[in-house]
Amino acid sequence: MHPERKNRLQPPSIRHEGKHGLSPNLLHDDVARLDFQMTSNFFVSQEILPAAKLSWKHKQQPKFFKTYNRLPKNRKEVRNFMKDDYLWKIWSSLKRNNQEMSYYNRGEIIQREEIKINEKYKNQKKKLGNIFLNSNLQVPDYITKIDIHCMPNGYNSDQGKGIYAGSNYDTASLYLATGGELGKYSDGAGWANIAFIKKYFPNFIPKKILDLGCTIGHSTLPLKIFWPNSDIYAIDACAPVLRYAFSRSNYLNTAINYYQKNAEATGFKSNTFDLITSSMFLHEIPQKNLKSIGKEIFRLLKPNGIMLHNEQPQYHGLKADEQFFREWDTWYNNEPMRCAFRDMDLVRWAENSGFKKQNIVQKIAPGASYIKEKIKTFGDGTWFIFSSLKN
Repeated sequence: MHPERKNRLQPPSIRHEGKHGLSPNLLHDDVARLDFQMTSNFFVSQEILPAAKLSWKHKQQPKFFKTYNRLPKNRKEVRNFMKDDYLWKIWSSLKRNNQEMSYYNRGEIIQREEIKINEKYKNQKKKLGNIFLNSNLQVPDYITKIDIHCMPNGYNSDQGKGIYAGSNYDTASLYLATGGELGKYSDGAGWANIAFIKKYFPNFIPKKILDLGCTIGHSTLPLKIFWPNSDIYAIDACAPVLRYAFSRSNYLNTAINYYQKNAEATGFKSNTFDLITSSMFLHEIPQKNLKSIGKEIFRLLKPNGIMLHNEQPQYHGLKADEQFFREWDTWYNNEPMRCAFRDMDLVRWAENSGFKKQNIVQKIAPGASYIKEKIKTFGDGTWFIFSSLKN
C-alpha cells in the first residue's frame, strides 16, 4: 500500500450524482458497475500513478543521468526512457481501459433507457431560455474526425435528432471520472470561474455573458445561478449536445440561451458581451483556429469586458517528468491538441488578439468554497485561469 493511502478518502457512490429530468434510471447492477469503475479510477490514480512516478525517480532517472550525465531537458527525453517501464505501462493500460469501460458501461445504460429519455425530452413543457440550431453550420473537422476523450462517435453523433450524445456525456461521466470532486452536478469549473471573478474583479457584475464550447452546460448554469439578472448565451458547434443542454437546463430551472455556432466566427455583433468564458475548451482546438477564436473574443467583448478561460496549468515551469505524465491524454485519450496548447505562450496569444499585457491575469484559481454561500457540495480543485480585461 502506498504510504499516504491511509489519508485518502474513498470516492462516493454514483447514487450521489445530481439527478434531473433526463437522468436515466439506474438499476442495482448499474450502480455496482459504476461504483466499481469509480473505485478503479481512484485506485489507478492514487496508487498506480504514484508508483510509476517513483519508478521514474528511483529507476529510470538514474539510468538517464548515468547515460547523459544530466537531467532530461524535455518530456520527450523522459518518454524515451519510460515507454518500456512496466509500472508506467501498467498505469497507462489501466487508465485507458477504465476510459473505454466507462463509455461501455454508461452506453449500455443509456441505450436501454434511450426511448424514455427521448420521450422526456420531447414532451418537456417548460421553456426557459431559447435554443437556436443551424443545420447549415459546418462542424469543424477537429470535432468530426476525432472521438474526443475516446467517446464513441464523439459529441456530434446525431441518432434520430435525439439527445444520445449529450446523455452519454452527462451520465456518470465527469462525476465518475473525478470521484465527485466537481460537485454533484459536475459544475465545479463554473463555480471556480465565478470565484475567480469575485476575487480579482470584486465589483464586476456582467449583464451579458457568453460561454464558449458549452457542451451540455455543466459550467454554464452556475453563471445564471450566481447572476440571475444576467442574460446567458452559450454556444457549441454540435447540435446533439445543445439539444440535451437546453432540456437539462430547463429541468434544472435555469434559463440559458443556446446557439449552435463556431467560436471562430459567431455572427454576434461587436461589443456585445461583458464576460466571455470557457471551461476546458481551448485545449481541444488547433493553434491556427485558436488565433481566430482569440480575435473573435476581443471583437465580441464590450470595452472593460473580461475574458476568462479555465484550463489545466501550462507546461511552462513544470519539470520534464511532470510534463511527461501530464501528456498522457494527448497520446492515449484522443486529445491531439492538448500538448500544443499547454506549450503555448498564452500572453502572446492574448496580445495578438488585441488584449494588453498589463491587463492579463493568470492564476491558479481559488476553489469554489470562496463563494461557499452558493455551493453546498464542492471539492476544492486546482484550476488554472487565464483572464484579461479589454480596454
